[in-house]
Amino acid sequence: MKTFLTLILQLLIAFLILVPSSLHSQSPLGIPYQAVMRNADGTVMASSAVSLTFMIHDGSATGNVVYQESHALTSNAQGLVSCVVGNGVVSQGNFANINWGSGAKFLHVMMGTTDLGTQQMLSVPYALHSSSADNGFSYVSTTGDTLYMANGAFIIVPGISAANLPPAILGCTNAQSCNYNAAATEDDGTCLIQGASCNDGNVNTTNDVINANCQCAGTSASGSGSGAQLLPGNATCSTQNISVTGCGGQTSLTYDGRTYDLVEIGGQCWFTDNLATDQYRNGDPIPTGLDNTTWQNTTAGAYAIYNNTASNDVTYGKLYNCYTATDTRGLCPTGWHVPSDCDWMYLEGSLGLSVADQQIQGSIRGSNEGGKLKALSQWASPNTGATNISGFGALPGGYRRSDGTFGLLGTYGYCWTSTEGSISNAWNREFVYNNSVVRRDIDSKRLGFSVRCIRD
Repeated sequence: MKTFLTLILQLLIAFLILVPSSLHSQSPLGIPYQAVMRNADGTVMASSAVSLTFMIHDGSATGNVVYQESHALTSNAQGLVSCVVGNGVVSQGNFANINWGSGAKFLHVMMGTTDLGTQQMLSVPYALHSSSADNGFSYVSTTGDTLYMANGAFIIVPGISAANLPPAILGCTNAQSCNYNAAATEDDGTCLIQGASCNDGNVNTTNDVINANCQCAGTSASGSGSGAQLLPGNATCSTQNISVTGCGGQTSLTYDGRTYDLVEIGGQCWFTDNLATDQYRNGDPIPTGLDNTTWQNTTAGAYAIYNNTASNDVTYGKLYNCYTATDTRGLCPTGWHVPSDCDWMYLEGSLGLSVADQQIQGSIRGSNEGGKLKALSQWASPNTGATNISGFGALPGGYRRSDGTFGLLGTYGYCWTSTEGSISNAWNREFVYNNSVVRRDIDSKRLGFSVRCIRD
């Protein structure tokens, strides 16, 4: 592929440390040379083998070649190559014998068989070197454009410092990618090609590819569409509409000022965070700040934050009584709902819980379905069985008791369903730090539990 060079250090003549000379005609021992290698489309040739040939022409750009050498180099991660002209593999002339004072000199550079151009070598640095050779040594600033001499003299030579290299703009430089960044000057390895295979991190999907939204998404193993029934044989839920519409490649959703990550499990799309809204879907505020007596006696929706500590709201979300979860104004965003008991059964079934065990009340159900749902952090030791292989990330948010007090933060996590058992109680799910099952139980609606939302 055709390439071109972006010069960084413009032919630093007389870049010599401790030049031992007393003669003004002393020739330089080498010419430092740096360049950024780029492909014809402008992308950087990162970590690539590069073969450069340098020729010094006398008098003009097409004058006699008085010296020629080659270098076998490897560019760094930014495409930069460095060498010293005069220290390569010589094929013509003698660098030490070049008569630098006999007229203009031109440096001709080639990469392989590709001509990269010819440029006149500036005479100012030579004159400076000659006039100061008796005074000891010269060096170039590492951060600016100044060439210093031992006698205190200096000269400004624009462009000689690497500090002048403009900062790279990282991004996808492949114009065929759906996330192509036209402003990027350096590829950061993030290019995504629509239709290319990928891994969406969901164990319940197959045929993962980059979709038209430039997202990695797969096909649910459980199919798609609304109204799918639970596993055959579950009489409790066989007539229920279980949503398995999936997440459609969507990975997050912002609701009432907070962003929630999403995960697709068995075709269902769930929040991976506990709900934290302080209002119903229609904008009506949910009552809060209830003292213990009021909390104990209310039959209307209300929420609390564990121990009234703001950091608990951030980590674990809010604790809602079940009157909130079943309120007709809706607790979850439009297109989402508080999961029913059957929604939970479907989730558990997709993780391997048998039809018979799905309907059991209590903790004697399944084996490690709870472990597949529990988060790996926040739980007290031993967090038995936790793998979070589902990505659900169940949290130990504790609860608010019927008497208004709080308990079990870090050791127990509870989630309401929207399925009532009676006028005063409803079904829920319970996770525990020292076992790996997910318990199905029925409790008073006055309790304050966490809520997870599921897509309609």
